[in-house]
Amino acid sequence: MAPCRRIHQVRVTAMTKTGVSFNNLVDFSLKMLEDPELSGDAKEQFVRILVDYFFGAEKGENRSIELFLNNIEPPSFIGTVKSVFDISVDELRDYVRGTTMNDSLAGRIMLSPQYLKAFYPHHAPSFNKLPEDARFELMDAIREKNDTIISAFEKMLEDREADKKRKVITLVALIIKNTHHRTGAPFNRLPKSVEEIIRSTYHNTDEVFTASQKQMADLLDDTKIKQMVKTMFMVKQFKDITGIAEIFKEELERYRKRTVLARG
Repeated sequence: MAPCRRIHQVRVTAMTKTGVSFNNLVDFSLKMLEDPELSGDAKEQFVRILVDYFFGAEKGENRSIELFLNNIEPPSFIGTVKSVFDISVDELRDYVRGTTMNDSLAGRIMLSPQYLKAFYPHHAPSFNKLPEDARFELMDAIREKNDTIISAFEKMLEDREADKKRKVITLVALIIKNTHHRTGAPFNRLPKSVEEIIRSTYHNTDEVFTASQKQMADLLDDTKIKQMVKTMFMVKQFKDITGIAEIFKEELERYRKRTVLARG
């Protein structure tokens, strides 16, 4: 494979091979808060996001890159907060962009000798010594990575705010959509609108979802979930209903955790 295409392959791998879309940073970050070794340490959380999330594919490709990324010094402004959810987006944006492409966050990583040696092994580990097409490819990749990091953090904080205000009816609709995406189960031809189906199945659907005991008891009602599955999806066997219902419950639990931590 031509060296100038290597970085493109890695970038695509990060978006497809592991199912990462860089749109679920909120869930990745919540898992870190559940880890006693990371909870309360925003600097280490930030490093883990870089190493395991944004540069996860590159790390998997080369051991030296993992060691290099693990030694990145996080920005000083992160030292004043307890979690990545408290990071100032404005400060983060300035830090990621830098003043030039070279001193941007992705630039400092992807123009480093360690990175160039790993992904352009047939050339001297210097940007100026790469072929012209490889230089253009690399600059595009740096720009894209910086944009991806910023947009993912922005979306994470937007998701965080949404988790505080989401109504029960919106929550159930999201769970249905995510269950469809995760299982691939085709939708049924519905006898009435999704909104009507949800309202006729669950109580107090216009309430803000707070993950209260009363709300969870209603939403976790096994009979209601299986009825919802049979109504919404084309299923032929009982085991399919059970399997899809479990995915429904997993999605509900994911949003429960998000809501509790966002409102806490």
